[in-house]
Amino acid sequence: MRREREAANRRYAGFTAGVLFSVLALTVTVWLLRPADLDAATLCPTNRPLAGHTVVIVDRTDRWTQAMGSALTQLVENAQRDTDKYEKFSIVSLDANQSVHPLFSICNPGQPTFWSDLYRGRRYTTRDFEQRFVGAAERVIEEVREPSEASSSPIVEYVHRWLGSDDFNANVRHRRLILVSDMRQNSQLYSIYGGAEDQLGDVVARQFGPAAEGVAFDVYFVAHGRDHNVSEDEVRTAWDHAFGRIGVDYSWRQIS
Repeated sequence: MRREREAANRRYAGFTAGVLFSVLALTVTVWLLRPADLDAATLCPTNRPLAGHTVVIVDRTDRWTQAMGSALTQLVENAQRDTDKYEKFSIVSLDANQSVHPLFSICNPGQPTFWSDLYRGRRYTTRDFEQRFVGAAERVIEEVREPSEASSSPIVEYVHRWLGSDDFNANVRHRRLILVSDMRQNSQLYSIYGGAEDQLGDVVARQFGPAAEGVAFDVYFVAHGRDHNVSEDEVRTAWDHAFGRIGVDYSWRQIS
């Protein structure tokens, strides 16, 4: 009889330990898989570092064709799709206003999942992803694809300002900067129309410097047909030298 009671007690203790272990394992799993707490305005995580940041600078200082506008829409949408969960995606218009303030700057909250729905509710997770991240960006793209003109094109200055910003500095693990432009720098700092090609390298080295380390630069050269006596080959040679001065890799594609 005593042995039977002891065996029953061991079975009960084992069962209780198993239940407690299962509850603990479930609690830990729920805690580990919990979604990040998101900022109400930017949808960026408030309880973990920013995973990355992609900035698209659209140079609207020279008019382009409707076909170029369509190509711009496609490349910006592709860049947004490449933005991973908890990474920020920003669109900046370089135009006559010369404001570096982004027209759009929102983190990808991620598509709705079981866990995000569990914590925040599917209605809110769907709204955040489809309306505030994807839909809002589409409306901004429609705005920036419209042709525009300006008397100067301070490309270097725009990049310089972003390299020094809090959400695009060296503490952000994955940084990507997309330039949609004819890359003809034209400002008081330096003008490709009046300065020597190798001078652009000096300017970029001073303005970008170590802050550009680790940034992936993607150039989409806008071939709008108005080269102002400075050909694409000359422009690319100048930027090849400039990017070489700061030791970064970059891609160069053409939009025409």
